[in-house]
Amino acid sequence: MEILPSLDDIKRLRKKLNISQKELGDALNIPQSTISRIENRSIDPPYSKFKRIYEHLENERKIREKSKKHAEDIMTRKIQSIKSGSTIREAVDLMNDHEISQLPIIENNQNLGSISSKKIQKSIMDNPELINMDVSLIKELPFPEIDRKWNVKDISDLLLKYSAVLVKKNNIYIGIITDSDFLKLSNEKNDNYQ
Repeated sequence: MEILPSLDDIKRLRKKLNISQKELGDALNIPQSTISRIENRSIDPPYSKFKRIYEHLENERKIREKSKKHAEDIMTRKIQSIKSGSTIREAVDLMNDHEISQLPIIENNQNLGSISSKKIQKSIMDNPELINMDVSLIKELPFPEIDRKWNVKDISDLLLKYSAVLVKKNNIYIGIITDSDFLKLSNEKNDNYQ
C-alpha cells in the first residue's frame, strides 16, 4: 500500500529544491499566502490542491535528478579574456575574431570584471574617442564563478541574471558558459528526440 505524502513533505521538498513559496505559488497560480498557510497548517487544503502542489514539486525534483549534465559538460573550454590595461579597441577586435559578445577581465587568475558588446556600443556611440581608452573605463561587474560540478538547471537560473559564468576547478578557471552554450544543449536534446 502506497503511503500518501503529508503536509510536512510539501515544505521539506520545496526547501530541498530551493524554491520559495512565492515561486511555487506563481508556478501554480496559488497565492503565496495560501502556500504559507498550508505549510504552517493554519488551513487544511482540499486534496486536489494538495495533490497539485505535491505533484509539481515531485516533477521538479525528477527533472533536476535527470539533469545529469554539469558545468564541465557544457562549458566552452577556451576562455577568451582580456587584461585590465587593454584598450576597448582590443576588446572589440577579440570579440569580433571569436564571434562573442562579452569578455571577462582576468589577470593573474583574478576575475576583475567584464566587458560586453552592448556596453561598448553604448559608450562609443556617446563618445567615439573611448575606443582607444582602457577597458576599465567601462568595465562591468565580474561574471559569477561556479564549480565545474554545478548542475545545468542551477546554471540556467544564474544565466537569467548574468550574461556569462566562469567555471573553476581547484581555484583555476577552466571554462566559460554563456547563453549560446545552452542553445547547443537544447539542440542536442532535440536531436535525441528525433
